[in-house]
Amino acid sequence: MNMSPPTAVRRQDKMLDNLVRSLGKSDFTDVKARLDGLTPPDPIYGSRPDVTAWKDREYIFDLETDVSVKGAHCGIKWRDFGCYARDFDACFFVVVPEASALIARIRLAILEIEAEVLTI
Repeated sequence: MNMSPPTAVRRQDKMLDNLVRSLGKSDFTDVKARLDGLTPPDPIYGSRPDVTAWKDREYIFDLETDVSVKGAHCGIKWRDFGCYARDFDACFFVVVPEASALIARIRLAILEIEAEVLTI
């Protein structure tokens, strides 16, 4: 029996690892991530981001794959993170593969959520 996680989960784990490594090289502090060996981020208005970090202010990162970016759950999480970013002068980023950047931007616009789209 094959016990390996689905391809999308492995892809998201790789994206998460790449993002955390990049933040570590860019003077971010207090990096928290949903990654083995790191402290997970605290929930924000009921939703838990994939990564949070500090660099003059709080940064919130939600990672989505080319499949998950189309899911209904994104709207709920993105509203929570977007409201928090607005309320506390934080920066909110949706992190997606290059091919999904347009989809993410369109969904954010339709939902009227302020966030930057970062490709990885």
